[in-house]
Amino acid sequence: LGSSSQSCSFGSMAAAAVMPVSLPTSSGSREVLDLGYPVLNLQKIADPKVSIHQCAQKYGSQGIRSIFEKLEERETKPIFEEIVLSDNNIGDDGAHFLAQGLEGNAKLKRLILPRTNIRTAGFQYLGALLGTAPNLEMLVASGNLCDALGVEGHFSAGLSKNRSLKSLCLAACRLGDKGVAALCNGPLKTHPSLEHVSLNYNRLEDGVTRDITKMLAVNQTLCYLELCGNSIGPEGAEQLVSGLIANKGKLTRLGLGQNNLRLAGARVLCNHFTSAQGTTLEYLDLRHNIVTFKGVVELRSKMGKPIDSDEHNKGWMINFGERQLMLNAL
Repeated sequence: LGSSSQSCSFGSMAAAAVMPVSLPTSSGSREVLDLGYPVLNLQKIADPKVSIHQCAQKYGSQGIRSIFEKLEERETKPIFEEIVLSDNNIGDDGAHFLAQGLEGNAKLKRLILPRTNIRTAGFQYLGALLGTAPNLEMLVASGNLCDALGVEGHFSAGLSKNRSLKSLCLAACRLGDKGVAALCNGPLKTHPSLEHVSLNYNRLEDGVTRDITKMLAVNQTLCYLELCGNSIGPEGAEQLVSGLIANKGKLTRLGLGQNNLRLAGARVLCNHFTSAQGTTLEYLDLRHNIVTFKGVVELRSKMGKPIDSDEHNKGWMINFGERQLMLNAL
């Protein structure tokens, strides 16, 4: 994940270092890091010979703890607007130090934590941070196996208190139906600013679509919902269409690629997309749902976008003016 040109540098410091400090690494050595910039980026893979594994082992929870200790020694509050810790094994302890060090911080806008080995306890600390960070707009915590318990309790409570978050990415967190149901029946129903939620690759099945439908019926802000890489089938597709109708067009982008919709589920969603009630849906991803070639021919013909027409055959992407529907046979 990239960052701005103002991100902190390692090793040789820029000539205009603002707040250089020496921090411990997991290898036992120390490195110089400048804490005086608004972007703190510890995902550094500048050398092509450096692997993600090496990056993960470099800065652990003690490195995170030291950052805030150094700031406290200088009687300075963190000025970070963006913190990128992708692929660093900070674990639950690191999440705890982040929550403590950033409590009530009004500067923080983006917290990027994918694949950082945060588990159930760590998510509870992130929830506490969500409840006190008044301007946090983006939280990416994908690839951390917190299970359903991770997003219950303090996480849901903190998300309910939050009033600023716009994007929440919880892909591949092993939430299951139970975890997503807890979010849908709690903070996602009434969050005042959340526009994008990613729940990709979370072992979701048809049952949870009832909770998603109830959430969509009352949610006023969500524009983009990602549910790709799960096991939602035809029954779930029907439930989701009911939710989209009840939502009255507020949700404009829906990702359902790599599920188990098959032809029956894809047909229900395509019918909605081309109906008068579905015209507000700007983007619908139905790729890799075992629709079969025969099924794609049927659906495209019914939608007036026959597969043998050069004008409309754009591969997987079917254009309806500025609206897009993604569909293939596999």
